[in-house]
Amino acid sequence: MTAPRTYKYNSELAPKGFPREFDAHIYFDDATRSFAASLREKALSVFQGQQVFTGELIPDAVGPHTQPMFEINFPRPLFTDVVLWLVRERGDLSVLVHQLTGDDHYDHTQAALWMGPQVALNYAAL
Repeated sequence: MTAPRTYKYNSELAPKGFPREFDAHIYFDDATRSFAASLREKALSVFQGQQVFTGELIPDAVGPHTQPMFEINFPRPLFTDVVLWLVRERGDLSVLVHQLTGDDHYDHTQAALWMGPQVALNYAAL
């Protein structure tokens, strides 16, 4: 029997009507978890009061994501601000940014923008 998860996905946490036009998935492992947690806290602070939603650390593989991660969701007008911030602040963490078009396979393949090494995704889960 699988243990119940102790975290929520951004889709469950974001305020109703939040403009989730883009996802940034920030991946970590045991060795980089502390850095990822501090990066998440920094994102919460830097983007406070803006239409940027930073989710919880997700310690498990979920959906197509084969590594632990956390997400940052944002609308198109903040794309440059969020992506350039991630370029500067991500350290050695890999980041996948994609638009939310409603076509998960397209979003995670042809529309994928990677920072750092690509993380293997489970495309069968899409």
